[in-house]
Amino acid sequence: MRLYIGNPTHQTHVFSYRLPGDDARELRRNRIGAGQQIVIDDLDPEDCGDIIAQHRAFGFCSVNDARRDKSYRGLVYSDNQAINFQALARGLEDNYEKLTEEGRQNRRSSAEKISGVAMKSLNKRGSKSATRGMEVSVKATSDADETAPSSFSEETYSAEGSPHD
Repeated sequence: MRLYIGNPTHQTHVFSYRLPGDDARELRRNRIGAGQQIVIDDLDPEDCGDIIAQHRAFGFCSVNDARRDKSYRGLVYSDNQAINFQALARGLEDNYEKLTEEGRQNRRSSAEKISGVAMKSLNKRGSKSATRGMEVSVKATSDADETAPSSFSEETYSAEGSPHD
């Protein structure tokens, strides 16, 4: 039996596993580049199941299940059949879109929390006019090159609150 392991992410993974009978201190390792796959040959069905079980806790799933999943997916597998190149390419694109949206939601949530805390602090100081809304601007810069383009250049989020929050 063969186990194909594909990497639909934009980073290199080192896939580590053990087979029954292997020394517990020594792992087998395979490097899987972005958009690539490896094959582990000559497995018994039980060995194949063991490898899958070792990685399931980390989101490891079949390539068919990954298509149906709404969240970001790391490594995927297929038993006895190579993973279709188009499936890996779609996975790369899909994961990029999922991570971009997740980042946007995280920035929005952070901006709303920051503005909520700021409004609460301003309103507790006893100012004559209560702060009921605030805009928070988030701007991306690169550590390596501040002129490098990013997926978002600047986003502004608004938060509303009541004067007694």
